Amino acid sequence: MFIVILGWLYVIAMVAITAPSVGLGVVIFVGGGLGPALLVLYIAGSRIRRVRALRREHVATAAADVTGATGATGTFAAPDREIAPPPPSD
Repeated sequence: MFIVILGWLYVIAMVAITAPSVGLGVVIFVGGGLGPALLVLYIAGSRIRRVRALRREHVATAAADVTGATGATGTFAAPDREIAPPPPSD
């Protein structure tokens, strides 16, 4: 997909170079190259953004379920009692 967009930008850049003035060349490149390319990238990235949002929501609900069921705050604390050292070996 990116190779197609790069090819499109190359072609539009060549068309913009042949424009009679610099201003018109910039307008051609931005209007006919960058604008459509950014639109295509935005539309193509919508699926990725949707998946990331669903993943964030899933992680948030899973964390809420864990803390709600156990009453924990989401951090692991040391036990309240001390652990006895092993007996000395002879």
